[in-house]
Formats: sequence, structure tokens, C-alpha cells
Amino acid sequence: MVRGIQSEGIAATPKHFACNNKETNRYESDSVLSERALREIYLKGFEICIRESRPRTIMTAYNIINGVRASENAELITGILRNEWDFDGLVMSDWDNHASHYKETLAGNNIRMPQWTGSDLKEAYEEGKITRNELAASVKKVLELLLEFE
Repeated sequence: MVRGIQSEGIAATPKHFACNNKETNRYESDSVLSERALREIYLKGFEICIRESRPRTIMTAYNIINGVRASENAELITGILRNEWDFDGLVMSDWDNHASHYKETLAGNNIRMPQWTGSDLKEAYEEGKITRNELAASVKKVLELLLEFE
């Protein structure tokens, strides 16, 4: 599906990365699992999709994985998705999640989808929790995608 969608000049977005396996309490559910189970069960389909189809975007999940929100999980987004699987596209959060915008950005998330409670990104920047270079690296992925599909 990803290859077919993208053959028409549209960026496909596989979701929900990762361990999103229930609808009840999706925002606060903590999927506690071993690294082996994570890689062999929950990430395997995403890995195959990334390696074989090269989607341009991916959407993170609402849930928590071993105590860290999926959209704030640097080990998952930067470590596995970007570094191990060579994903070079854009990562976005799911809509109206309960995560921190600046923590998502630090983890490798590029776009925070809208929510009712606003963003803590400006305050985090002013407090020195995130740097201009970290923000620029995140924005760069957005601009690259826009230029690719102009």
C-alpha cells in the first residue's frame, strides 16, 4: 500500500508506531514488554514496511512503552527507526495526545498534531530544555518533505 500511495506523489503514513494494541485507555496504557518481544512482535511489521517500502512519514502512537510515551521515546524513534532502519522521513504524533511537545521533538518527532492543551515548546526553548539546533533539525525534515512532494 505504501509503495502504491507514494507512486502517486502522496506521502504514505503508517501508524501507530508502536505497541498500540487496544482502544481502551490508549492515552495512559503502558505496554510493558521485553526488548525481544518489542522487536520480534510489535516492531517487525513496521521494520518490514520501512525497509521495503520507504514511507516518507510515520505516525507515533498514544500509548506508553515501558514507562515512556511512544511519541517521546528517543530509543524507539531515533535509535531504532532512524538509526537502525535508516528511516529518513518525517515523524508525527497522533492527534491530541498527552505527551510533551518538546520531549517529542528531542526524541525525533517532527510534527505535533493539534491538541486542545497547547504546546510547551516555546517555554522549553526559553528555559534551555531544547536548543535552536535541535528545533532546526526537526524543522529540516518538514521542509525536506515539502520540497520532495512540491
